[in-house]
Amino acid sequence: MNFLIFFKNKKLFCKVKKSSGFTLIELMVVMAIATIIMTSFVIQQSKWSDQLAVNTQAYEMVLMIRQAQIYSLGVREDTGSTGDKFDVGYGIYMNQSNANQYIYFADRDSDQKYDFGEAIETKTFSGGVTIKDVCGSSSCFFVGGGPLWQASISFFRPETKANIKLLNNGGNPVDTPPVTIKLQSSGGREVNIIVEANGQVSIQ
Repeated sequence: MNFLIFFKNKKLFCKVKKSSGFTLIELMVVMAIATIIMTSFVIQQSKWSDQLAVNTQAYEMVLMIRQAQIYSLGVREDTGSTGDKFDVGYGIYMNQSNANQYIYFADRDSDQKYDFGEAIETKTFSGGVTIKDVCGSSSCFFVGGGPLWQASISFFRPETKANIKLLNNGGNPVDTPPVTIKLQSSGGREVNIIVEANGQVSIQ
C-alpha cells in the first residue's frame, strides 16, 4: 500500500491508496492459458518441420531423376566409362536392403538397370526420411512382403521415356510401370513420387 500524507487548512490528512495487481488465481489462469498456447505452437511447429523434411527430400529425389533424364538427352560425358563416354544413359536405383538411400548411376552397358560398378553417387536421405515402400503397378516391397526387391529408373537418348525395371532378388522382372516411391518422415508424414513409363514425374 502507498501512503499519501499532506496538509490541508493546517490539518494533517493521511490517505491510503490501494495498489493494483494480479491475485494468485488470476496469475494461475494466465499461466495456464500461456502454457496451452505454447504447447499448441510447439506441436504445430513439429508437424510443419516434419512435413518440410519429407517434402524437401522428395523434391531432391525428383531433381535427381530429372537430372538423369537431362544428362541422357544432353549426351553428358561419363568420365568413369572405359568405352564411349558419351553413349551412356543415367538413372537412379533403389533396393530393399537400403531404405535410407538410393544410387545415382550411369548405365554403361545399356541394359536399362543398375549393375555393380555403375554408381556415380550414393544419395542418403536427411532429416530422418526413409523409403517406406516402392510399388509397381501391382506389387510393392518394404511393406507387404511382395516379390519386388529392387528398382531402376533410367533414361537413354534419344527417348524421353523412362526405362523402369522392377526386379526380384534374382534380377528378374516381376512387375510393370508406373513406379511409386513412397517417402516417409520420422514423424510418419508421407509423400509419393510417381514415375510414369513416358517419363512424366509427379509428387503427391
